[in-house]
Amino acid sequence: MINQLTNYITMKKLAILLLSLFFSFQTQAQSWWNSKKIKGNGNVTTEIRKIGSFDKVNIGGSFDVYLINGTEGKVTLEGEENILKYIETEVKNGKLNVHFKQNTNIKATKKLTVTIPFEKIEAVALGGSGNIIAKKRIKADVISFGLGGSGNIIASVDANTVKTSIGGSGNIKLKGKSDYLKCSIGGSGNIKAYDLKTSSLKANIAGSGDISVTVNNKIKATIVGSGSIYYKGNPSDIDKTSLGSGNVIDRN
Repeated sequence: MINQLTNYITMKKLAILLLSLFFSFQTQAQSWWNSKKIKGNGNVTTEIRKIGSFDKVNIGGSFDVYLINGTEGKVTLEGEENILKYIETEVKNGKLNVHFKQNTNIKATKKLTVTIPFEKIEAVALGGSGNIIAKKRIKADVISFGLGGSGNIIASVDANTVKTSIGGSGNIKLKGKSDYLKCSIGGSGNIKAYDLKTSSLKANIAGSGDISVTVNNKIKATIVGSGSIYYKGNPSDIDKTSLGSGNVIDRN
């Protein structure tokens, strides 16, 4: 009875996540039709902007974002000159937000890149088709990665707890080490973490996305879709609940 109640609560949370994403996409679609359309003019330039200190990064757009070792206080944008002015970079409550201005529909003809020096980060989120690549290993007690689009997040971590969530078709690729890894997938995206060695994994899948990871101690998994968990390592405790076609599969 307790297991059934737990599974119900888990499925309810995942359903709420999927509904939230659906309404978010509906709002974005309506905004697209009413937006100002800007096409890149092909003239690439670089702009350096001053910002405040932060410990969270939230990216919303088709940028390639590089997180590099350095002192916080500035970001470097590179792209077409008539597009850069429509990119907002602001820090609010410790979160650095990088996104296009509201009611704009940007069509770049050249790559848009954002380079962000950081000292420490607790959360990284991407809500678009771009990529976030951490050039510096992220060291933290707890680090969270969230993906709500078709882009990718690539990072090396050294943390006690790593939290990952996907609500789109993109991928999160991690390497490094952690004591505890928590994964949630509500779409077709994948969490690729064979190169992340963790002691314990807690995973919830409510879509077709897969999780691949190296686990040494324990796996607790709830699967409500066709996605599967592929593991390397030798976990002694595997607790699995599957209400779909997905499974927990040994890849040693």
